[in-house]
Amino acid sequence: MPMPRSTHAQWALIAVFLGLIWLPLAIAVTSPDESVSMTEKRRLAERPVFAWDGLATYPKAFEDYYNDHFGFRSRLIRWYNLIKVRWFGVSNNDAVLVGRDGWLFQSGPQHFNDMRNAWPFSDAELQHWGQVLQQKHDWLHEQGIAYLFVVTPNKHLIYPEFLPAQVKRLSPHGRIDQLVDHLRTHTRVPLVDLRPALRAARVQHDPYHKTDTHWNAFGAYVGYREVMAQLVGAVPSLKALTLFDDWEYRERAGGDLADVLKLGDILVERALEHRDWQPRGARNLEFGEQVDNRIRNKNAFTTVCDTGQGRLLMFRDSFSLAMMPYLSETFHTAYYFPASPVPLDGMKRVIAEQRPDVVIEQRSSRWLRTPQG
Repeated sequence: MPMPRSTHAQWALIAVFLGLIWLPLAIAVTSPDESVSMTEKRRLAERPVFAWDGLATYPKAFEDYYNDHFGFRSRLIRWYNLIKVRWFGVSNNDAVLVGRDGWLFQSGPQHFNDMRNAWPFSDAELQHWGQVLQQKHDWLHEQGIAYLFVVTPNKHLIYPEFLPAQVKRLSPHGRIDQLVDHLRTHTRVPLVDLRPALRAARVQHDPYHKTDTHWNAFGAYVGYREVMAQLVGAVPSLKALTLFDDWEYRERAGGDLADVLKLGDILVERALEHRDWQPRGARNLEFGEQVDNRIRNKNAFTTVCDTGQGRLLMFRDSFSLAMMPYLSETFHTAYYFPASPVPLDGMKRVIAEQRPDVVIEQRSSRWLRTPQG
């Protein structure tokens, strides 16, 4: 007597169910073990060795190992992350805030407070800032060295409309507003606040990446023009680069915020780059021309350009990386020091070695904690 069709379907369903249950284990057993998860950027648990004297700890160790190595694990994690970001606008990592229209913002307790203007400076803190920066400026002026304090704004200051709805400001003024107002009112410190220029530049192009914490090549050029507008007055021999408005978007992998979400290859970036201009005169003495930005960011290094004028010393953070090509083509010698701020005593030691004509202390608004680090 033939088996009813419904019974065939039931057995097929059972077979599929059992296959799905055992498939991850089969893949885990037959696939080579990975030691590092590129999705999570961490070391995975190692396969435990069974021993009778370790019987009490073996089950937990094997559970940790299997949880890190079962079949399809990396792919499922990526799908889960992508669904949360694309469908629900939620980040799987506290360091990233998912905004509107695909914009990502750096988060975390301090950054979130900065977005909400929830941690103002006290009067004493502002006075301390003014005293420290004025002391640096006065000492450099006595040495015949031009000084410039440059504040590069975090992305939310240029694109507040793309922040998610839960970010509500407690005050119309934040730390950067307080500091800029205090320095301009109570000190003689030469200051460049890049917010107005970058906001105005949005009429032409986006000056920041959507999936990265930093500005793009166009935004860095806007910042460079503002810096040079002040420096040319202080050092007449300097000549700023002038680029034609010939920028284009080129698709590339997502930026650092997309990488934190482990979705850098999916949340691709439309990066704005100049169509024709490339730095051709500057030579990197320590690393050569093709060094990775992660290495450049963590180390001090020197560039030399035969057509440039003067010597630059720049104390800086990662925002300066995109500005370096323009600065390096402008100055004969540029020395980039991977820290900002630097106390005056430390600054003096570096100045004695480098003998600069210009000192730039660049600070992104997210690091406006104290004037001395």
